[in-house]
Amino acid sequence: MSLHLFGCVCGQFHSPAEGLGMAGGRVSVPMPFYVIEHRDGVALFDCGLPLGLLDPQDPVRKALRGQDLDVVFAAEDTAASQLERLDIDPARVRYVVVSHLHFDHAGGLHLVPNATLVVQRREWEAGHDAELAARYFLRRRYYQLGHAVKLVDGEHDLFGDGSVTCVPSFGHTPGHQSLRVRGDQGDYLLVGDACYHRGVIDSRSFPAFSDHAAMNRSLDALLAIRQPETVMIFGHDPAQWGDRQVLPSTRS
Repeated sequence: MSLHLFGCVCGQFHSPAEGLGMAGGRVSVPMPFYVIEHRDGVALFDCGLPLGLLDPQDPVRKALRGQDLDVVFAAEDTAASQLERLDIDPARVRYVVVSHLHFDHAGGLHLVPNATLVVQRREWEAGHDAELAARYFLRRRYYQLGHAVKLVDGEHDLFGDGSVTCVPSFGHTPGHQSLRVRGDQGDYLLVGDACYHRGVIDSRSFPAFSDHAAMNRSLDALLAIRQPETVMIFGHDPAQWGDRQVLPSTRS
């Protein structure tokens, strides 16, 4: 089956290493999203940060600074800019599969206004429940934008040919999902924030707000479907987005 998979980094967090379950002082944490070109349309897995964070005075950006998180984000990092470098019109993106509704994964939805949002039903419901949204830091202004929404329950074959499959991986948020992409490039498992980086496989160091029991079950399930040839791409792993990116970000 013919498809192309690209990986793009939509800015960086500079944050205390312990917040990511890593050793050291501060780390630069990439915020990737993914572009899938399929014969039946273009899909994104996540869509990066919102344009508002380009403004140093943006309330969310200021709140992050108060938590010792610095955002490095420029106009060329946005989902729209990176799609245009791939010669893809953001207006013709067919689907955005969101791993979950955090602002660094769903914040760019306003840049792809014609896309259908593909989200686990329990994530969407959590995002509209005041108590759960507050507990898990789900900010409705980033995802309640009038997109067509396709709610899925568990596994979902996006194009109907087995090439792109949503895989439930609950726990980081109530309806977090990962994505398996299989084609001529290989077999990829995009795990999102079900696992921040490779070291979490052993440490099981999860964010304080998350459901740790559910995250353990989800990570075990993801590891169980990983084959020897599968490339597992983690949510925010600096080692995968350094000098040698795990996926290409351009056609050249």
